[in-house]
Amino acid sequence: MIFSKTKTSNTMDLNAPISTIMSTELKTIAPDSPATEIDTLFKENRIHHIPVLDEKRKVVGIVGKSDFLYLLRGYTSHETDRFRETAKLRAFKAMEIMQEEVETLRESDPIKEAVRLLSENRYQALPVLDGKDSICGIVTTHDILDLVNKAGQES
Repeated sequence: MIFSKTKTSNTMDLNAPISTIMSTELKTIAPDSPATEIDTLFKENRIHHIPVLDEKRKVVGIVGKSDFLYLLRGYTSHETDRFRETAKLRAFKAMEIMQEEVETLRESDPIKEAVRLLSENRYQALPVLDGKDSICGIVTTHDILDLVNKAGQES
């Protein structure tokens, strides 16, 4: 599923709603999505996290690119490992790779709540839900760094 991207704020108001900095251009997968689909999404898009949604479109997990690559290659990648990598891509499903316990935010939550959750839990991304508990965006450490960078350039 694809959403459009809207980032409207360049100032660093940590009380502003998360919706002002979240990314809304999302790629999502189902729990039974094959690892080959995850691999394609990471290779063809500039993303580092893929929310996993159940049949009711509720967030049930998230797959991080670094976790995915570690599963495939460990810490290194050698040409001789291609056979094993291909076998793993065919064998695994999203539900076997995803982080299951996922913290979420509401689009109206303040940015400082995202900063707190990202910092305290060492998360890299948090799905954002609308009033109907449906995913409407994602906020990442990159979004926070982008906000700080823009604020620094304005001062």
